[in-house]
Order: sequence, then structure tokens, then C-alpha cells
Amino acid sequence: MNRDQPSATRTQRKAALEATIEQQRLDILLAAHRYQQAGRRIDAGWQAVSRYRTPVLLGAGAALIPVLRHPGRLTRWGRKLVVTALAVQRVRRLIQR
Repeated sequence: MNRDQPSATRTQRKAALEATIEQQRLDILLAAHRYQQAGRRIDAGWQAVSRYRTPVLLGAGAALIPVLRHPGRLTRWGRKLVVTALAVQRVRRLIQR
């Protein structure tokens, strides 16, 4: 038997595996680039929103003080909101018929 035959097969397999690995690396790089491109608008929007984080938190805290002092108002407003939403939904259904 020739000893060169198995080593040549092993060398060919190794080369094929290395080519597969290289192709997978390229595929991963391409997928990462596409992922970054797809999320670019979302990231820009988040950066714009995060600039106003402190004023929003301060405003929400200031708006929360009256709600905590009179929790019944929040319940009443919640009920009114639900009733209004249901009424709007019914009116839409009637108009569509």
C-alpha cells in the first residue's frame, strides 16, 4: 500500500474544511453588516429619544405627585377613557355597516 494516498486525502479534507470555515466567516461578517444597517434607523431614533430622558423623567415625576395625592382621579379618568374607547369602537362599527 502507498502511504502517500491517505495523507493526500487528509490534506484535501483539511483544505476543504478550511475553505468552509473561511466561507462561514465571510457569511458572518456579511450578516453582521446587514444587521447593523437594518438597526441604524432604530439606533438613531433611540439616541434622539435618550437625549430627552432627564426632562421626561422629571416631568413624569411632577405629574405623578397629584396622582399619588388623589388616586381616585386616576381611577375616574381610567374609566372615562375605557368608556370613550368603547364608544368610538361602536361608532366605527356602525359607520362601516
